[in-house]
Amino acid sequence: MKRAIAIPSLFAVLSLVLASCNLGGGDATDVPAESEFAVAQSTPTLTLADKVVIELSAQADTTVQYNTVGQTIKFKYTIRMIRNDSVDIPPNIVFSGATPVCPAINNIGNLDDRFDAGETMDCALDYALTQTDLDKASVSQIVTVNIYTVNSNTVTTTVATVPSKLLTLTKTADPASYYQVGQTIKFNYTIKNSGSNQLGPGPFTITDSLVNNNAPFNCGDANATLAPGATLACSATYTVTSADMNAASVASVATAAGGGANPSAQVSVTLNKTTPPPLASGSTIQHKVEKGEWLWQIARCYGADPTKTIAANPQLANPAKIKEGTVVTVPNIGSNGKINQPPCVSKHLVQSGDTWASIASKYGADQGLLQIANDNILTVGKEIKVPLYTAGLNIPTPGASPIVTPGATTPAPTTGLTLTVTASPNVYSQAGQAITFTYTIKNSGTTNNGPTQFTVTDGLVSAGAFNCGSPTTLSPGATTFCTATYTVPQDVFDNASTITSNASASGGGATSAAVITTIAKAVSQITLTVSANPATYNQANQTIAFAYTIKNTGTVPIGPAQFTITDGLVNSAAFNCGDTTTLAPGATTSCAANYTIPQNVFDNAAVVTSNATASGGGVTSAAVVTTVAKQ
Repeated sequence: MKRAIAIPSLFAVLSLVLASCNLGGGDATDVPAESEFAVAQSTPTLTLADKVVIELSAQADTTVQYNTVGQTIKFKYTIRMIRNDSVDIPPNIVFSGATPVCPAINNIGNLDDRFDAGETMDCALDYALTQTDLDKASVSQIVTVNIYTVNSNTVTTTVATVPSKLLTLTKTADPASYYQVGQTIKFNYTIKNSGSNQLGPGPFTITDSLVNNNAPFNCGDANATLAPGATLACSATYTVTSADMNAASVASVATAAGGGANPSAQVSVTLNKTTPPPLASGSTIQHKVEKGEWLWQIARCYGADPTKTIAANPQLANPAKIKEGTVVTVPNIGSNGKINQPPCVSKHLVQSGDTWASIASKYGADQGLLQIANDNILTVGKEIKVPLYTAGLNIPTPGASPIVTPGATTPAPTTGLTLTVTASPNVYSQAGQAITFTYTIKNSGTTNNGPTQFTVTDGLVSAGAFNCGSPTTLSPGATTFCTATYTVPQDVFDNASTITSNASASGGGATSAAVITTIAKAVSQITLTVSANPATYNQANQTIAFAYTIKNTGTVPIGPAQFTITDGLVNSAAFNCGDTTTLAPGATTSCAANYTIPQNVFDNAAVVTSNATASGGGVTSAAVVTTVAKQ
């Protein structure tokens, strides 16, 4: 290799000579710095990655519905050489992620052995579908090509597949918004078999975060069968709560399950709070009665005259008791007060510490009317009805001092106590479990009782009487309450099927009648149902589809657990049935398995018999024998 030598320009050399001669006779001129000389630049060395640039693109045939194991998807990969300054040798083409078949290099472009810039090569790949591809609902190929040790770009090609078993769910809300407490929203669900195999028979279920305490409920017939593409419809209702009115929106999330398929993807519907539609003052409206409403309260709700409202509905035998769903006429709304939106009556679940006054204040109701509407009975854990929009009526509260009129006789006062007992939970499932008893003492007499300390006697939770609440005075109809806890001993759990509380309340010289409360021991139990489709066979190699439904027929949830089926006819070992789940009492999970009639069985047997059991969560079902006869 010859070394490149920098040659100074003639002007630079002449200047140097003149400077060295110092023709002026003065001091010698400084020698120029090296930086003043021109320096030759070396040519940079190009790497192979600089010399070769490759572009890869891909296509797949999506005109076909891919729904069968072994079905072929045709992919085409196109290599385009953008730059090729490499040595003139045949390329070594290597794919990563797939193995397409490519033509010989001398069959493309100018038909020589070099992959020239601007030339393209089409490579083909036939991909056979697997069961996993169907289950995932798609196939993805991630491919890179390497030529002259240089990588192309990476291309990802995804093709949708139709799973063998696939549930999809659609959901709508009617109406799609809300504006008041007690308003009813109807959710409509459509379950579709979007797979390629038949699903069922067996129950299909919906789980909705706003319905049935987020527990699954059946959708359609419990023995429904869905062919590919078929649908199943059902609906459920949701009642708007006061908490919803404090929020801008409420979200409902639902999934569908059943028929041996995995649960569907979640579907979410959002309900937005809106302003209520206006009602014209002075108009006459038709009102559909909701549960717990009565005609006087409906009139108050719309600011109408109760007397004229009664007169406008002569068809009602008793305006105080109207069936839910009845349509009544309310004339001249707004003539007797403010027009309010229904519902006219709300529901309230009585909590510990609630009083008539606190409930009336919370809902803007009149306390006297509230007590009258509920027979003056306030019990923890019970639901009462609340007449809305009635604050300020000032109706006398029950139990207040009677008004004595001339010639009237005041009844003699009476004393009395009643006791109500509730248990939570109301079943027990293990030793050491705590059961909380709530005791509500009510003054059922007609005179005040107290001030005194009320007590409860219950031999199950205490050897002697114990105080219930603080010392107080109970007016007629008023209540006080307390709680006590009982822990289930090991010997009771092992030997008894029930636990019994026998309680009475005392105070102010009165004692209630005894109240007996029985707590049953929880039962863990599952049952299995099996069906065969078809129910007969008529040839060798015919497939019989067995559907298995496991149901929790006990009194307590089972799980979370993986439920399994043991059926020697279809599988030598137990196999999973559904996903790992928790079955609430009455809930089900299901699955399916196929049995193909062997030639020797067809030739020699008149029937084939399935003998199946289900297991999970520590319990096993009774065996179920299913016979499929030869035609």
